Order: sequence, then C-alpha cells, then structure tokens
Amino acid sequence: MQMTAQAPARLKRDRKRRILVLSAGGIQSGIQALYIGMNNGDWSILSNVFSPYPKKVRELIEQLNETQKPVKLSELGWLEYKISMLFLESATTALAQTPKSLSKPSVVVMNKLTLWKGPTGENLQQSNWDLTLGDAQFIASFMNTPVLTNFIRHNILAGGPGILPSFSGNLKIAGDMAGINIFLNIGLVSRIHIIDTSSSELLFESDTGPGTVLIDKCAREAHCPDGIDRDGTLSSKGKVNTECLELLAQEAWFKKPSPKQASVDSFCFILENTVLDKLNSVDRLATVTALTAKTIYDFYVREYTLNLLPETLWVSGGGSNNFALIDYLSAYFDPIPVKSVEKLGIPADMKVPLTLGLTVDAYLNGIAVPWESGNNPKIDPLANWVLP
Repeated sequence: MQMTAQAPARLKRDRKRRILVLSAGGIQSGIQALYIGMNNGDWSILSNVFSPYPKKVRELIEQLNETQKPVKLSELGWLEYKISMLFLESATTALAQTPKSLSKPSVVVMNKLTLWKGPTGENLQQSNWDLTLGDAQFIASFMNTPVLTNFIRHNILAGGPGILPSFSGNLKIAGDMAGINIFLNIGLVSRIHIIDTSSSELLFESDTGPGTVLIDKCAREAHCPDGIDRDGTLSSKGKVNTECLELLAQEAWFKKPSPKQASVDSFCFILENTVLDKLNSVDRLATVTALTAKTIYDFYVREYTLNLLPETLWVSGGGSNNFALIDYLSAYFDPIPVKSVEKLGIPADMKVPLTLGLTVDAYLNGIAVPWESGNNPKIDPLANWVLP
C-alpha cells in the first residue's frame, strides 16, 4: 500500500475543495457517504447517501465485533471485499447526484469499518490497536483521488486514545451559535462534546454510556420489525421500572470520570442483571431506553461545572430517530432545549461524517489539530494518505 505522510501540495493551496467522506457505521447501520463543498471556509452539503449493510454483512460484523465467534478466513476476506465495494458504490451514488462539473472530489476521507478496538498484549494493558475493514488503495486507484484514512489507528500511534478527530469540525458547525452548546451523537454508544463558542474552546468530550446497543438487543427480544425500535414506538408503550433504572445506572463504568471510551460490548453485561428478569419484554425495552437518556444526563451533571446554562443540546445519530429516547432526554435536560441537528440543515445520520470532513478541511488549511490527536510529535497527528 502506497503511503505518504504529507498532503498533496495542490490540496493545501485549494480553498474551494470538494470533500467526499465515506464512513462505516455500526452493526445496524451502514455506509454513510457525504459530499461537502468548501468555499473559502464556508461549507455546504452537495449530496449524501446512506447504504445499509446487507444481511450477511450485518451477521458477520456481529459475529466478529460482538460475539467474538471464530470465522473462516474466506469469510473475513469476503467481508473486506464487500465493505470495499459498498464504499465504492456509496461514493459513486453520492457523486451521481451532483452536476457533472462538481462530480470530481478533491479528496476522499475514509473512516473504515472498525471491527475491534482496544488493549492488546499479555495483560491487555501493553498497547492499543484496532482492526478495520475497507481497502483505501482500491478507492484511491478507482477514483484517481487521494484518500485520507486510518484516523483511529493513526490517533493510537500518535499517543491518543483512538478516536476520530472532531474538534475543528464541531467548532465550524457551531460557528454562528451563541454561548455553550452540547453536541450528542447517539450511535451504538453515546458520545458528547460541549463547546464554548465564545472562546472557541472544547470544554470536554467523552463517551457517556450506551447509545442504541442495549435498545437494539431488547428490541430484537421484543420482536420489533427488523430488530430495531427505530422510532421508539414500542418502548413508548412500555412502563419504565424506576427501581430497576436507578440500580442499573449505578454500574461502575458510569461513575468513571471524563474522558472515557466505550466499545460496542462494554455494556452487554447490563442485560444479564437479574433485576431485569421480572420485566416483560416491552417494559424491559422502555427501561433500557430510559437508561440511555439517564446515563447521558448523569454524566453531564457530574462533568459540567460551569454556572452558565448551555444554549441547546443538539442530537444526531441513529438514536435521534427514537422519539421515546428524545422524550426522556428532553425531560432530563429541561430547561435546556433538545433539538435534532436537522434544524441546522444536517441529516441526523450524517453529523459524524460532516464533522470529520470539516476537520480534515481545517487540517488542510494549516489549522493545528488539538490534544485529541495525541502527544507523539514524531507522528503527523491526523491520518494516513493513500495516493492513486
């Protein structure tokens, strides 16, 4: 694989870039393709496409990422191939939605599918690494466009915790806002950013606890269509068991201080708690949905110490479509208004790729990447370049 540590010079000079972001989501998600037009710092969404994973892809991802059951090498090879083709199909579909004069991106930003991320070594403490799928060289060569990729792995190598760079992108999105704003992305795991726009300061960012991972598991047990309580219809019919909710919210992980990170399987043990056994499947789903909202709010209360009330809680990710979950969040955070990022003209499931794309644009403009990208000065702090 041909790598270079430096961005092509023409990209740095160009202030009217077109950035195609390809981002792989979790098990119940798919490939997000977001095409962004930049014009001297201003941005616009040219097109966006969401391509759900086919059933066999979902099953293999779950087998590898969640259950850790062994798979054949041929199945792993097929999955790598299929994910690469899904990336390409999503890219070509997104570009086909734009005029021909705009259909050539300046750069492709590729967030690969992460199968696993965590500590390695004999004591599981010696180092961190990630396992990803998606062939960036294939995308670069087919599209004849430089690709920037391996963000999480490069972050680990740079001494960081293994996260996607996001600060510059979030700050750009919050550019015209007043005061302090909360950005909450609810994927399988919930992650929060709190930004003071008056000082252009990231107050903190961290995972807060489960997003939809436990909700999805309970939805499958309750026989929801497609195994997802997508809009919260079923959970809204259940009754939250307050005693059970309070007990589950006392788990040790939730008490850890910011910043912290979670993986898809960090919270699966919660569903094994015997206090849930007395609940029927619908009440269990309602209680677990409320748990996601409560752990987000409890984290905010512990970590946010300023006297100034934030202006808005902006919600994105698949969980933002769950109206029951949003109702719980609104009740907990009152009087802070809870709004979807769609109010900002951002598709709810495109916030993460948009933030990543805007961060890359700032990076190409020479804006320094903050502490989130690690502390190893020998490593370029953002990602790896793959050239056609």
